[in-house]
Amino acid sequence: MIAITYAPGGRTGGLQPWVAMGSAKAALESLVRYFAVTLAQRGITVNAVSPGWTEDSVLNSLPEPVQTAVRGWHTAGWTPMKRLGTPADIGNVVALLCREEAGWITGQLIAADGGSSLMNAEVPPELQLG
Repeated sequence: MIAITYAPGGRTGGLQPWVAMGSAKAALESLVRYFAVTLAQRGITVNAVSPGWTEDSVLNSLPEPVQTAVRGWHTAGWTPMKRLGTPADIGNVVALLCREEAGWITGQLIAADGGSSLMNAEVPPELQLG
């Protein structure tokens, strides 16, 4: 089983209009852990994938200035890979978790975000990436 979530939504409180979404994502991530324990003896793995900002996603529904800002932040280094994710990037992570070779991975939240979750939000990217 693989859940698609947005981990920052469940860990932060900065996007106040999305309080319901953040609460739901936090609950989903907890369910993944409980289901992983419950289903492990049946040989069923349960994980969550947390995409970063991705093209052809909710990003496209935001006002154009917000889209431009998010894309600019990523190319400037907010994501170490200096780009947004693609649907194929996220699909590849899901496909990886579906492989038999991933059978020992369960109850995990996989950040598929190009490294953005590794960045310190309190320090500008240009200082972190040197």
